[in-house]
This record gives sequence, C-alpha cells and structure tokens, in this order.
Amino acid sequence: MGRRCGVSHRSPPGSELLVFGLVHGSGWEPSDHGRVPPEDEHPRRKRPEWDWHMVPWRSLAWLALWCALMAIVPFVSGTFGGLAGFGVLMTAVALAFWRLERFCARQYWQGLRDYKL
Repeated sequence: MGRRCGVSHRSPPGSELLVFGLVHGSGWEPSDHGRVPPEDEHPRRKRPEWDWHMVPWRSLAWLALWCALMAIVPFVSGTFGGLAGFGVLMTAVALAFWRLERFCARQYWQGLRDYKL
C-alpha cells in the first residue's frame, strides 16, 4: 500500500525541509490595565442615527458634473469635431485639478515646515 497512482511523496534529492516546532509558554495572562468584562456581559453599541446631512452633497455634485462632462466627450467630438471634444475633455481635466487644488489649499501645510528633528 505504499504508492497510489504512481505519485511519490518523497522530496527531490538535494531539497531540505525546514520544520519549526510549537513554542510552549505559560499561557495568556490578562493585563492589569483594563477591566475584563464577565463572560455573560456583552457590550452594547449605540447605533448611529443616519441623517441626510451626513452625505457629502457638494463632493457628489462635483463628481456628477465631472462624470457628465466625461460622458459627453464622444458626443461632442462626433457632432462638433475633434477639437470641440478635446476642449470638453480638457475642461473636465481642468475642473478635476481645480477641485484638487482647492482641497489642498484648505490643508494645514505649515506643520510640515515647523517639524524639526
């Protein structure tokens, strides 16, 4: 009963098999810093209430405008010519970079200059 279907379970000559053993320790001990809840106590999480004011409407409007401009590029290019389609494409790219520039302008970059080793 050694071989089945002509498959050998021996490793090729010259290859070595590295085996790690299990590390036995004294076990896990809870830390003294925090309270460990009893096994039957389950912490309750308060479910946050959902509100329409939490939706980033301005960012979604920018994204919708950018997607609309990218979607009409082939239509404008086919109807009015390649130069007009290229103009709409560049307008969409310019709006994306303008939005990125406005986002980066609101960030606090002075902290990077103030940090010294």
